[in-house]
Amino acid sequence: MSNSKTLRAGLLAPVHDLDPQTGRDFVGATIIEQVFETPLEPAEEITRPARPLLFSEGLTSESGGRTFSAPVRDGVRFSDGTPLTAELMAQILSQADRLAGQARVEARDDRVLFHLDHPASRFDHVLTHRYCEIGLRKDGEILGTGPYRVAADSAPERIHLVANPERPAPPEIEELEFVAYPPDDDGVPRALLQAFEAGEVEFSNVLSREHIAGLKGVRKWLEPGIATASLYFNTERPAVQDVRVRRALALAIDRTEVARISYRNPMVFTATGLLPPLMGTWRDGISHDPKKAAALLAEAGDARPTRLSMFMVYGPRPYLPHPRPVADHLVEVLAALGIEVTVRQAESMHHFFREIERGDYDLVLSGWVADTADPADFLYALLSPEAIPSPDRRIVIDGNLSRWRNVRVQEALEHYRRDPSEDNKAAVLEPVAEEMPLLPLMYGPTVYVYSLRISGFKPSPLGIPRFADLSLEG
Repeated sequence: MSNSKTLRAGLLAPVHDLDPQTGRDFVGATIIEQVFETPLEPAEEITRPARPLLFSEGLTSESGGRTFSAPVRDGVRFSDGTPLTAELMAQILSQADRLAGQARVEARDDRVLFHLDHPASRFDHVLTHRYCEIGLRKDGEILGTGPYRVAADSAPERIHLVANPERPAPPEIEELEFVAYPPDDDGVPRALLQAFEAGEVEFSNVLSREHIAGLKGVRKWLEPGIATASLYFNTERPAVQDVRVRRALALAIDRTEVARISYRNPMVFTATGLLPPLMGTWRDGISHDPKKAAALLAEAGDARPTRLSMFMVYGPRPYLPHPRPVADHLVEVLAALGIEVTVRQAESMHHFFREIERGDYDLVLSGWVADTADPADFLYALLSPEAIPSPDRRIVIDGNLSRWRNVRVQEALEHYRRDPSEDNKAAVLEPVAEEMPLLPLMYGPTVYVYSLRISGFKPSPLGIPRFADLSLEG
């Protein structure tokens, strides 16, 4: 690629949804965040307060922590020239379903006010989430204030972004192309790796550390990730409604052996709890114990299943670089318990989300990538009844693939959101370890691979880079 004004990034699947209110996939989020901006952005260190982006300063607390406010930055315009005002930002944020469940939003002069339903110690992190991205719906389009806008010739297999003409300082890289290179049937992303070797692609954040090991003439950046792969048990299905059955399945699985399928040093990535390492630790106490698993199944009696269906992600993910071999391993493990597992793999991202909304599965092999730096948000996405996927409600946060409803946990989540103490964290996670709606399998690292021509690269705490900060040499 010789054009210094265009950068091509490689994906593993087409992107069908670039709406910040409904886009639910990490890959789509990588593109969305080049077009739309949030009031605040994550700090470079994940534990620090969020920084102003569309606001000109950080949040000011009022009314004893029940109201926060901040002024909108002067001179911000959408890509059609429409100025961003406090009134317009408040109107857009008021339409965000997820935010509506936490705060009432209004404008006062040049400030946006957030009246919280409940105190939240880390409300600043909420305003970094992509459901808070400011998109102006106009004439059938969604316009952003970010450094790029979506070009008219975009298609799911090739998303084309061009510089936003309303930005005071246009990005040095004027155009971005996000091109899908689907992996082969065995899950290996050969087409994308070959595109890197041929110089057709110069950036990707969707490849695993194992896949990029053989690439030469590129830069590689690896760091601890914020994602967890899990085996979800659909608690609405009779086959896995009994807690003894779910615990038996969990005890039968050696998580280190699962991690060994994907990583040369499996102990580093073996999950010991739901939260990924960068969000703190909490051990669930589940150890591989086939004898105890068999005993629990015998104790379950008529509730013991003989057949289960497993639905799995459509291809390699940041937390699951080799989904098919992992699924095959789990089939073998459960077969040793006398349980036959049939595996069905999603054909695409769109197909995956459509099927999990239907809930027609006993098990799901998938995972979750953090959307914010707040562990309370991560746990909410996986455990809250409000995060159960449903075809009747389009939501961004729909990670509760276990379809688990637990009043005790829901109340604990609210307490943890208000007060992020270790005791409140334990109150959320202890019932999870007891009832086992899902089994965390392994943690996923954040992996970047990029061309030697790229300069100015800095890793993002949430795994999504800002391409407007980059430049291309030559």
